[in-house]
Amino acid sequence: MKARIDCSSCRKRIHQEEHDAFLKAEYAILRDMALSFAAYSISAALMTMVRRGRTKQYIQKLYEDMCFVFETPEVLGKEVRMSDIMKLLEEDYGINWDKICVNVESEKEFVGATKRIEKERNKE
Repeated sequence: MKARIDCSSCRKRIHQEEHDAFLKAEYAILRDMALSFAAYSISAALMTMVRRGRTKQYIQKLYEDMCFVFETPEVLGKEVRMSDIMKLLEEDYGINWDKICVNVESEKEFVGATKRIEKERNKE
């Protein structure tokens, strides 16, 4: 006689574990990209100030201020989120985030630059 085993609970558990692993992997990608996004954003803002003829001291202070905004976990007990800042800038200053178009380096350039940076870091 064959025994019948109900594996539906096993399938649900496995599915949930796989889904959790997928979400954690997505979060890891987001976390890893956050630094790159911040660097691109700050670079664009600082280059804008260079083009407008701002002083070296002004640009350095702006950089420090921008780092402070990125690092600030909360203000007056409320967490600072970039989405909230973006919404404020959109509503109060008419910033249209849909106008952003980023010229990203090619994959070959990225890989080459990353390898060069890693090689330089390993020398230190």
